[in-house]
Amino acid sequence: MSRPQLPFVFGAAQIMSTMESVIARFEQMHETMIRTVTPSNAFFANTFEPWARVSNETEADTGMIQLLGYVAADKETRDAADKAQRLLGFAHAAWMARSDLFVLLKAAAERDETLDPESRHWMEAKLRDFTTCGHGSLDESTMHAYIRQLSDIEDLKYRYNRNLMEENGGLWMDRQDLDGVPENELQKWKRDGGVNEGKYFVPFANGGAKIVLSYACKESARRKIFLADEAKVPENVKLLQEITCLRDAQAKLLGYKSHGEFRIQGRAIKSVDSVEKLLAELRESLVPLGRLELEELQTLRMESLKTHDPFECSENDRLPPWDLAYYKRLRSLAASVDEEATSEYFPLGPTVTGMLAIFEPILMLRFVKIPQNELDRNSTWHESVEMWEAWDTEGNDFLGFLYFDLLWREDKYKGSQNANIHCGFLKQDGTRKVPATALMCCFPQPTESTCALLKHSEVVILFHELGHAIHDLVSKTKFARFHGTSLPVDFGEMPSILLENWCWMEETLSKLSCHYTTLDPRYLTEWRARHVGAPDPPAKIPSDLSKRLINTRYLNHGLYYLHQLSVSIFDMKIHNPASPSDIASLDLTKLWYDIREDIEGMDFTESRKNGHGHVTFGHLLSGYDMGYYGYLSCTALAQDIYHTVFAADPWNPDAWKRFRMGILQFGGSQPDQMAMLERFLGRQPAFDALAKSLAL
Repeated sequence: MSRPQLPFVFGAAQIMSTMESVIARFEQMHETMIRTVTPSNAFFANTFEPWARVSNETEADTGMIQLLGYVAADKETRDAADKAQRLLGFAHAAWMARSDLFVLLKAAAERDETLDPESRHWMEAKLRDFTTCGHGSLDESTMHAYIRQLSDIEDLKYRYNRNLMEENGGLWMDRQDLDGVPENELQKWKRDGGVNEGKYFVPFANGGAKIVLSYACKESARRKIFLADEAKVPENVKLLQEITCLRDAQAKLLGYKSHGEFRIQGRAIKSVDSVEKLLAELRESLVPLGRLELEELQTLRMESLKTHDPFECSENDRLPPWDLAYYKRLRSLAASVDEEATSEYFPLGPTVTGMLAIFEPILMLRFVKIPQNELDRNSTWHESVEMWEAWDTEGNDFLGFLYFDLLWREDKYKGSQNANIHCGFLKQDGTRKVPATALMCCFPQPTESTCALLKHSEVVILFHELGHAIHDLVSKTKFARFHGTSLPVDFGEMPSILLENWCWMEETLSKLSCHYTTLDPRYLTEWRARHVGAPDPPAKIPSDLSKRLINTRYLNHGLYYLHQLSVSIFDMKIHNPASPSDIASLDLTKLWYDIREDIEGMDFTESRKNGHGHVTFGHLLSGYDMGYYGYLSCTALAQDIYHTVFAADPWNPDAWKRFRMGILQFGGSQPDQMAMLERFLGRQPAFDALAKSLAL
């Protein structure tokens, strides 16, 4: 089997015409359906099937356009992609308002034909698209008003997320405020010769704020950057409040108690009560663990203050949030793990190659890098992007394309994520359309004297996102709608979180590691200049360092999961309020800091004055509304699978094959994910696995 043609990357001038063609295809299909089908002769084959076919065949175009809105280097292309997506959104709203289409789909669904499970799943999902827009429950006038308001909500969400994406703020900081920050980090930040003479501009993004919070010795410097970061994108405060109220009103219009009750329909956990029970159980088990960790960090902090700043020392102090990362790092140092020294063994390029090599034998895959001279403006969106082929070693089948876009740049999406560009599906002729998937991260750019180096936490992030990409590549579904990671958020993170376990194994760390000085003689010369008299570093991470690193796996993790619990409870409170009147009068900023103090135990008094940390991340407006708990539920499921299937022999090829065929290959094609997992495990999943793993 030969490699298919490389996916085409649109230029700004091609985007709108491409989207207009996509919309025209759907509208032509709709009109054919209306012209040729009546309720009496409506079947799956002449209603749902043509809709699914057009969805399959246009998904590659819409997927690429959506991606370009996040990653395109030029504003013209990003703006064109955004405009095209909004055009599609308006068209989709118009389609969902058509009662004539709903009547035909409903008639076909009631035919009770014999269908394969995935076709039935597609039919039920498409019908639900219409019923969640009011068909069957609202009169025509009310339904049209409801759909118009849906478009308003989408516009507000677009503005909120665009504010986050285009946020390029930071602080000018004096050199003395940055004492403790490694020199190689300082080199990444720009300096000014004007009014900020001698100062460094520390960006909130690109790891800037995180570095200062972790390394700056002066508490005042950490406080300054933390509070400034909490106060960014102030325009998002009103947007989230407005969206939350509109969501609640929309849900009630459809007869639901809350937006949470409405959204839970599509989740793996099927009721709000079940989610609340899960969060309550996690709170009971995680809070005591987090408090023990907090006490240890506070003890470190008090000892430091007594030594360096006794006048700032009060026994009644609670740990302020800007001190968390700093004292967590000191606690790691006490365990003899230096993040900076460890990162020297994980240069970005070799680490990526090493990860692919780890996946190959256990999942029966082969990756082949496409030479950069074969790539051009029509096949990538930036010169730093790498592209790989993925092959199945059992049948020598081509599985898909894998992109790596890993370095920070201006106006690129700021977080780490996997983006499915083209979904796979079964074509009418029986052959398969292969997927294209991209890893998007924002790791700091290399300096002149070193390549890009990854801290171990960033290695875990990369492994996690690559897990999503692998899920995309090995999935085989009939319909693009269910391909790969197209799963409920309370299940879709599970495979990637499961794979994080391998980042804490000595064998994995050895395979991934490669000291950066082995890559270029200039790097070694510079390293020797900074380590006069020291022996040259080994090429691979030393075994004792790996073991020390592995021993810190659960260090401070109780606090890590408590933060996820805080956000999950906040999500629940604003989307499933205790009483109908709560939502309009709810002070979201106060609620956010109340929950964080209650769950995480830190002192957010200063943050309350000008901060609004609840609007500085995008999850609750990007599909995770009434779903943020999914990170915790997926972690619990992942740990259950790991300890049940893989812990005894992490490299067992039979276990990996069963996981690929029994979980990954299905993508989102199974309507009941928990039943699928129960079949895989041979018993009901255990949500207490997270607390048990932390206790161990």
